[in-house]
Amino acid sequence: MENSIGNNAAHELEAKKLQLHWLLQITKAINYNLPSATLFEIYQTVLKEHLKVGELVLVVNEGHWHIPVSYGESSASFPEDVDAAVATIASFTESAGKNDNWVSKFDTVVPVIHQDKPLAYALIDGIDEQVFHSRREIISYIHTITNLIVVAIENKRLAKESIRQAAVQRELELAAQMQSMLFPANLVRHSFLDIAATYIPHQSVGGDYYDFIPLNDDEALVCMADVSGKGISAALLMSNFQANLHALVKHSTTDPVQLVIELNRCVNQSAQGEKFITFFIAKINKQKKQIEYINAGHNPPVILVNDQLTILDQGSTGLGMFEELPFINKGVAGFPEGAMLFCYTDGITEMENRHGHVFGAEMLHDLLKNHVNASDMAQLHERMVYSLNEFREEIAFNDDVTFLSIRITD
Repeated sequence: MENSIGNNAAHELEAKKLQLHWLLQITKAINYNLPSATLFEIYQTVLKEHLKVGELVLVVNEGHWHIPVSYGESSASFPEDVDAAVATIASFTESAGKNDNWVSKFDTVVPVIHQDKPLAYALIDGIDEQVFHSRREIISYIHTITNLIVVAIENKRLAKESIRQAAVQRELELAAQMQSMLFPANLVRHSFLDIAATYIPHQSVGGDYYDFIPLNDDEALVCMADVSGKGISAALLMSNFQANLHALVKHSTTDPVQLVIELNRCVNQSAQGEKFITFFIAKINKQKKQIEYINAGHNPPVILVNDQLTILDQGSTGLGMFEELPFINKGVAGFPEGAMLFCYTDGITEMENRHGHVFGAEMLHDLLKNHVNASDMAQLHERMVYSLNEFREEIAFNDDVTFLSIRITD
């Protein structure tokens, strides 16, 4: 009798030592930041080799449900659709195992819940009670080490996600800084032009750009562009585009047609077909009272003379869409004293309100006609911003909003 008691005590002591040993090994592996695959290998070794668990399927949520550890005959019957299987497992545990389905082939389901979120389910069968002399003790130990490993892996995943989000945020901040540097710090006042520009950034970085370049006492260039995509790559492409435009104007040509041809070549070299830029450029001539322009796939700007509106849609395709532009049509429009040129990006026309109504070009044109007699372009822009906010109400802009107005003065 005494020998039997002594043997049981010795066996329990060895079992406790075994539990403590593997808890320490698992803790060390976690502290050494070993890969998830290594942690799962340790987990399988403990259950299969030391706890003598006959069958196991461990289903883990690491951003998506998957099975990192499985062995035994019952694991072969696990459904191919892991997400659907998880729903079945959750239903099984909630109904205390009364479901008559494939889950019932396992003796025990051990859930791992962390912050009210299911992280894992360990499906177990063939528990050898001789290891600890207590089924409850074995299951409790399995629950402990499963929690340790799964929660550690989840914390590692969350840390990586936090680092990734910080990197994305930093990229957006850098892109926003680069984008803001593209715009003229102060629009140069010209002897015969009244100019105003408004830029309302979206929370994501876009690729809007506008510029005004005086040429001489009677001429000036004005442009507006929008690059496809967002983020640092879009900002870099637009920064390169601006530099090329200024270099061409300073050293090569001020002709809109030649500028568009050269800029298309530059965009192709920089973007290599991955992005494109819509672009509008106009050369204003006071003496001729007209503008020459090219609209390369951009939202058509308009000229207003009193309540008469001219849409500037002549030009070509977006820059960077083709190695050589398939066609170029230079537009010419009258621009007499008192006329107003209004350029914008699609952040205005694609804006929606809470009813799902889109602002659209027609509403924009009506708004411009109503405010064409504003005392100056700054006042026009104040009224424009008020009207845009009134339309969208509490709905945020879904893109950058950029617009520029020029009125020819006495």
